[in-house]
Amino acid sequence: MKNTITTLRIVRELFLRNILNILFCILALFFVIAFEKTEIERVEIIFLNVGQGDAILIQQGNYQILVDGGDDDTVLYELAKFLPWYDKTIEKVILTHPHADHINGLLLVLKKYAVGEILYNPVKYDNGAYEYLKKEYSELLVESKAGDFFEYMDIYGMVLFPFEGESRQESNVNNTSVVMFFVLNGYKVLLMGDAELEQEEKILGYEFLQGIDILKAGHHCSRTSSSLTFLRFTQPRVAVCMCGSGNSFGHPHYETLEKFENLNVQYFLTYRDGNIKFSF
Repeated sequence: MKNTITTLRIVRELFLRNILNILFCILALFFVIAFEKTEIERVEIIFLNVGQGDAILIQQGNYQILVDGGDDDTVLYELAKFLPWYDKTIEKVILTHPHADHINGLLLVLKKYAVGEILYNPVKYDNGAYEYLKKEYSELLVESKAGDFFEYMDIYGMVLFPFEGESRQESNVNNTSVVMFFVLNGYKVLLMGDAELEQEEKILGYEFLQGIDILKAGHHCSRTSSSLTFLRFTQPRVAVCMCGSGNSFGHPHYETLEKFENLNVQYFLTYRDGNIKFSF
């Protein structure tokens, strides 16, 4: 009987020791994975591949900015690849304009994540998603105007358009897009939304736009955007075209890609290159 009790005691001690070792290994593995996936030391910008639409994530530390959300729930799957697993807050959302391929996905983001504020241009536009946003999230909406800016660590962002006091709304809603200028750890990034030629002309007075490092070309690299005058002024090193494969609009138009090639601008296409990430 004594031998049996001794044996059981040894087995119990071995079991407890192994359980503790297993739990310790699991805990250590958890912290390794958590640290590796969530520690975002350098500022980064990711042009998310959401099909025929825009969704751009800028983040550093636990601070996120999301510009547009695409047309459907694709944005949720792509965000999950880059956001820290524990972070369910997006500090700033920027809606460039209320077309479906920019706003629909944002409504889904708002249901899954806590959002600090939504910068937008309060244009008149008949769109169910837009009306829902204004009704259900009115307390988060912040009217944006040229000169508004914000800073966080290595992120500096400024609104270039719309101009304050403009009373007449463009009939082409693309040309009401909120245009954002960012300096990310010293690198200049220009996000044009769906701005077309007419809106490009309006911001040529900003001398600091000369020598842009990354240009998110307007209107999915349509021929109606990225004029030669605009490209020669901004002199982008890299251009990003956000569009879906085989889309019915023919984006990106070959005329725009040809301009990039003639001006030695390296360009990326989300439908071809997937998520496009730059770290600074």
